[in-house]
Amino acid sequence: MDYIEREKISTKSSLISIFTNTFLAVLKIAIGFFTNSMAILADGLDTATDILTSFMTLIAGKISNKPPDLKHPYGHERAETIATKVVSLIIIYAGFEVLINSINRLIKKDVIIENALFVVIIAFISVITKFILYKYRLSVGKKIESNAIIADALNMRNDIFTSSSVLIGMVALYFTGIWWLDSAIAIFVSFMIIKTGFEQFMESSSEFMESSPELKDIYDIVIEETKKMKCAKNPHKIRARKFGYKIFIDMHLELPPEITVKEANDICAKLESKIKEKKKNIRDIVIHIEPYGNAEKECFGIDSNNIKDLREE
Repeated sequence: MDYIEREKISTKSSLISIFTNTFLAVLKIAIGFFTNSMAILADGLDTATDILTSFMTLIAGKISNKPPDLKHPYGHERAETIATKVVSLIIIYAGFEVLINSINRLIKKDVIIENALFVVIIAFISVITKFILYKYRLSVGKKIESNAIIADALNMRNDIFTSSSVLIGMVALYFTGIWWLDSAIAIFVSFMIIKTGFEQFMESSSEFMESSPELKDIYDIVIEETKKMKCAKNPHKIRARKFGYKIFIDMHLELPPEITVKEANDICAKLESKIKEKKKNIRDIVIHIEPYGNAEKECFGIDSNNIKDLREE
């Protein structure tokens, strides 16, 4: 998939998400003020953060889909990681705001819900809409291998649980009239919002620190494919890094000392091709050649000896 097609799919997905979430957010916040329900208002604010998330992924998608240039030889894909980091902080802030306001209302017993049936109806609409949007965004994210869109989809999956909680709680309030249920639900929603923001923050931090969980599979692929090569031995100093959806690999490899440069190059080219066949988003592999038994003190990188320790983490 080329840059233009990827950007087109990403833009369409983000615009659909923005318009759908805008409709839901306006509806929920309006109903929240109309009924004095903090629970549906909190759910509306959560949906409003989804608008921001989708808008950020839209902008980041346009930047990240630019091809590499002289200033950015690895490409622009980390724009998505930056967007995820910014959005995560906004989500965490929104969660704390909802939490503080809900606790204050609970302490003051300032809870009078009017027309609770409207809240139930809106919450039900939100659950159905969010489920459809979640499945759509997740499929798009996997198709174009965009971590930002996948993170946005997973956030929407959390919204399904959030809206479901509001729906169940408001049904209970409608039939029982228990005054504190609305604030209690809002507090629960706030924790869900904070949790989502924190997870996105940690995920983007891992990518900046080049310790993404996805890279564990990459190291397995490199070692397994090297074992299948006739002359290649001891793949070591293997280091993989993620730039958005692209992966770059550096590694050292031992080959027979008597072979020619052309033969060594042919072996490396074949190994590179085999590795890329296993993972399509691997864009480049740099292989440093060493003779058999080359004694070097390796202080970093992955090899056959420490790959087990990585899997256990």
